[in-house]
Amino acid sequence: MIRLQTEDLHSGTLRDLAPDLTPMLDILFILLVFFLLTAGAVFQSLDLKLPSSVADEVNLVNAPRHIMLEIRRGSYAVDGEAIRGFEGLKFALRTALTDKPDHELIVAGDKRIAIEELLKVLTYLQSQGIEAANILMQKEIQE
Repeated sequence: MIRLQTEDLHSGTLRDLAPDLTPMLDILFILLVFFLLTAGAVFQSLDLKLPSSVADEVNLVNAPRHIMLEIRRGSYAVDGEAIRGFEGLKFALRTALTDKPDHELIVAGDKRIAIEELLKVLTYLQSQGIEAANILMQKEIQE
């Protein structure tokens, strides 16, 4: 606490007995800064449309949003339907992409197929304007 020194120790005035207000002013200044910083905070909100019934939304969530192209040994499959030959694959892919234009394409290949088969399919996809496709790979387990 800061005290005023007078020449005479016995001549104490009312001013010498007043409390030191410096700590209180420090606390008030800190509170003022705190309130100024928190008052200027901008909160963002997001409008949500809640479903009218749970059953309708569950069906939409479970619906697949992709086309699965499997490169099997000696054949192909589009969404689980087996296809023989590369020409049949071209027709099935054109049909699937026309029916589901907003779905993404996932390519899954058997690890025993030749890399040429995968490259042939990827080249065909690129020629059809499909620039991005997800390729499924299985992580090898180190023994």
